[in-house]
Amino acid sequence: MAKIDELTEDFALEPVPSASTVNGVRVAMVIVGFTITLPIFIAGSNIGLSLGFMNATAAFLGGGFILAMIGSLTAYIGAKTRLSTYVITQFSFGRRGARVANGVIAMALFGWYGVTAELFGKACQKAILDLYGLDLGVVPLSLVGSTLMVFTAIWGFKALDKLSVFAVPLMGVLLATAVLFALRSTSWHEIVATKGDTIGKGTATSLVVGSFIVGAILLPDLCRYARRSWEGIAAAAVSLGVIFPIVFYCAMIPSLATGKNDLVLIMIGLGIGLPALALLIFATWSTNSHNLYSTSLTLASLFPAIKKWKLTVVAGLAGTAIAAAGITDHFVAFLLLLGTSIPAIAGIYAADFFVISKQKYTPQRMRTIQNTNPCAFIAWIGASGFGYATEQGLAGGITGVTSCDSVLIGFVLYVVSSLVLSWALPQQQIVH
Repeated sequence: MAKIDELTEDFALEPVPSASTVNGVRVAMVIVGFTITLPIFIAGSNIGLSLGFMNATAAFLGGGFILAMIGSLTAYIGAKTRLSTYVITQFSFGRRGARVANGVIAMALFGWYGVTAELFGKACQKAILDLYGLDLGVVPLSLVGSTLMVFTAIWGFKALDKLSVFAVPLMGVLLATAVLFALRSTSWHEIVATKGDTIGKGTATSLVVGSFIVGAILLPDLCRYARRSWEGIAAAAVSLGVIFPIVFYCAMIPSLATGKNDLVLIMIGLGIGLPALALLIFATWSTNSHNLYSTSLTLASLFPAIKKWKLTVVAGLAGTAIAAAGITDHFVAFLLLLGTSIPAIAGIYAADFFVISKQKYTPQRMRTIQNTNPCAFIAWIGASGFGYATEQGLAGGITGVTSCDSVLIGFVLYVVSSLVLSWALPQQQIVH
């Protein structure tokens, strides 16, 4: 048992030591592996079909730029402190207060793990049925996929790193293959000339940002392994600002060429069924391994006495059981509701790191963290409420992107409430 504990050590509750860090390229590969996933293919196809090539291009680039800005900010904090998101939140929310924020993140990640595992089973079932006429069932395929995901997540960043080095170039080749085969059936000029006005560009940009905003907020989990701070920033900026829009493009072009919105089925229809199945497997494997990995880091902060690999196994088994039961559809609305509250957390911990604490997150500071910081909860409730109101059309937004509004409001409210509290109470009563 001690050997397993040593091999699966992932520094969930402490800074990553210098000896375990890697260069920025490898961190970027892991992030890219996180972004290439089935829901992104669906979003890219639908946005392209709804807006047409040129307007969709603006949405992809605009959304990627926003994510790169937010991701670079959170990546720097992770690379600078070498701490996970869930430890970082303790500085702003307090030791006990962070359990509430981390609990919300854990529920969201755990839920999406189950949803993605079930989607994987359904998509694989359909692809294998179309290719070979065999119906292997959703549950067995979900179980096989979840086994791969759990095994990878147990070993933490080391396994994600190795998986990404192999899977990301392969998925890049498979996506390029899909685009090239699609261009054989339709000219590039016809694709560029496609029009659409079903949704607005602002809405489409919000969809792009929303598709990965939680991932951008949790980048400290990955970028804490960056050898230097600037490498963490570069990894986030390139992955989200450049590669992420390209993934959307690779999903959009075959859809515009065929008029269909399912990239895997499009590839099968183009005669590249095996590459389609391989893309589906690796895209879901790498992304859901990240979901489970981040879930386990969150749980490690909530249950520090239990080894992270044990928490990973338990979470993976529970998520797989939910997927196998076929009840994840009932959770989607709840998960989307949770998603409106998570972006604000990034604004709060960024405000604490850059403005209130002035980048001084040290081991000594960790020992003096207060139990609960009311300023964080004031900012969280206010920003989450504003985000929900704009999402439901009850209030006008600031940037036009709900998640960005939540980040900004959370940042401002935390700074203002911290300054007011510092002024109102004697300094010795406040431990930042």
